[in-house]
Order: sequence, then structure tokens, then C-alpha cells
Amino acid sequence: MPENVRAGLQALMIEYCYAVDGLKDMQPLLDLFTDDARADFTAIGLPMINGKGEIKTFFDGVFAGMSHHFHFISNFRPESWDGSVGAMTAYVIGMGRANDGNTVTVQVKYRMECIEQDGAWKCRHYTITPMMPMPGSLTEIHGEG
Repeated sequence: MPENVRAGLQALMIEYCYAVDGLKDMQPLLDLFTDDARADFTAIGLPMINGKGEIKTFFDGVFAGMSHHFHFISNFRPESWDGSVGAMTAYVIGMGRANDGNTVTVQVKYRMECIEQDGAWKCRHYTITPMMPMPGSLTEIHGEG
């Protein structure tokens, strides 16, 4: 993977964490995804999300239900590059506090498969997998399960 591609994918993952942690402005988050992006959160007990509209709906709920978010991202690792599609993984510790006072901490791995569109890197397939056992509070906060 060329260094400029690696840097672009790493920057996209970092911007994703900042956008999610902001809990206010949805547009910077949505700008990181292709229109047909898929987000597979099934390994952590959350839904498969298809398309930017469903991504917005999911995160509207997250933003409304949470008072605080904090994501620490590290161990960036280029996974593949075919000349137009690049994939990278990273380890993440995510913490949050719901409006009802419930808290959650997760240790997961992000995998983002990305393409360049209109001069910017965009995620077209995003997967979260657990690195440690998942806490029950995650499903409590998101009302799943």
C-alpha cells in the first residue's frame, strides 16, 4: 500500500472517531461514507446497516441517547490495496455514557474498506469485531438484544 493511501485511510479512521465522539453534528460522520456503504456491527450484537440513510438513522439514535463518547484508536495496520480499494484495521477502546447514566467500555477492532471519491477517502464497508468479551451494557444502551 502506498504511503499516501495508508495515511489517507488512517486519517479517515481518526476522523470517524472524532465525528462519533462529537455527538452533535451528523454531517462530518456521513461525509466519511459512500452512499452505498455497509456497516456490519453484528459481531458486537448490533445491526447490519446498509446505505448512508441507515447509517444516519443508527447514529441519530446514538447521538440522541448518549451524553459522552470517547474512542482511543491505535495499532493501524494496512490490510490490502488493489490499486483502487484499500483496507485498514485498527484497535479501538471505546467508552460512552448514556443519558440515563449507564456506561459502556468496549475493546474492538475496526476494519474499513475504502475508496477515493471526489478527492477524498470514503468508507464503503466497515466492520467492528470484539477483541475482548462484550459488556451487557452495550445492548442495554442501544436497546438491542
